[in-house]
Amino acid sequence: MLLAFELSGEHETLPAGEILACMRSLDIEHTVVKSEGQCLILKIGDETPAISTLPALLSARLAMTHHIIAVIFECRLSESSILGSVIDAEIAISRGETFSVRARKIQQSPITTERMERLIGEVIFERNRVNGARVNLTSPDHRFRAILTDDSCIFGEVLASTERREFEERKPHKKAFFYPGAISPKVARAIVNLCEIRTGNRVLDPFCGTGGILVEAGMIGASVIGIDVQESMVRGARMNLGAHGFEYQLICGDACNLPLRDQSIDVVVTDPPYGRSAVVMAESIVSLYRYALFEMHRVIVDGGHAVVVSDFELPWTDEIGFTTIELHTQRVHRSLTRYILVLEK
Repeated sequence: MLLAFELSGEHETLPAGEILACMRSLDIEHTVVKSEGQCLILKIGDETPAISTLPALLSARLAMTHHIIAVIFECRLSESSILGSVIDAEIAISRGETFSVRARKIQQSPITTERMERLIGEVIFERNRVNGARVNLTSPDHRFRAILTDDSCIFGEVLASTERREFEERKPHKKAFFYPGAISPKVARAIVNLCEIRTGNRVLDPFCGTGGILVEAGMIGASVIGIDVQESMVRGARMNLGAHGFEYQLICGDACNLPLRDQSIDVVVTDPPYGRSAVVMAESIVSLYRYALFEMHRVIVDGGHAVVVSDFELPWTDEIGFTTIELHTQRVHRSLTRYILVLEK
């Protein structure tokens, strides 16, 4: 089975990294067939258990994917090639069912999406006219989608979509407690997923701030623990976490001297303070990161992961005992680049 993931395009590498990490955390056999711009195509193993529920399961976790599509065909980017492929595919609509066709350009393309939607829709309609197939653009039984790249068309049926509105509703300024600089829920969910979290894993954020990362981890079934050196932040995080109905632990403490046993945590995900305006109760930002990473390494189980966000590179993680698995960079503005580092103990 081929699944195409239509990516949000908010980051160059993070959306695909999030998907692949989720596949590993769910033990789904997969092979990358194509990774191009805002589209990732995976071949899913035929022996995958409960494959019919996989798209819904993935869409409930992913933050930077718009749609998950069962690929029907991929062809050259030309009207004749696309329409010929639709005809050859013999797409069948059951009696009385409805459908829609949508197209999206993810790179420069001479083809007009509106025209392509109409032409593909006409082919499917004529093929299924005898069954009473009808077009329904609001709530169809079948949602067909064409992704137009610079040289190809990937066409298939949408199996699941992420609920982008829910992430909008959880934006930092809409929460019970707000503090400037809080991480966005989409980025928080994406970096949580990079850790290959499994249901019930113990997830720690030693710089939890307003609790944004913990909210996203808790919503996908993790057992969350937050620590912050400022009591005001702990109180605010409690307000934000309490609105979601899952269990959590919050502690006012020092990330450089964690009140936790050795190897008591499965995963660490954190966005420590950065920049001159950050409140840092340490000699410097560099020493804060270094000592905190030593503590993270101590409390994480062997084989566990950590995702650490910073505004400078961390060259000494291997000395501490971590192996770097991935590095994602994001240029915020001319003088600030953010590094998202995925580590394994």
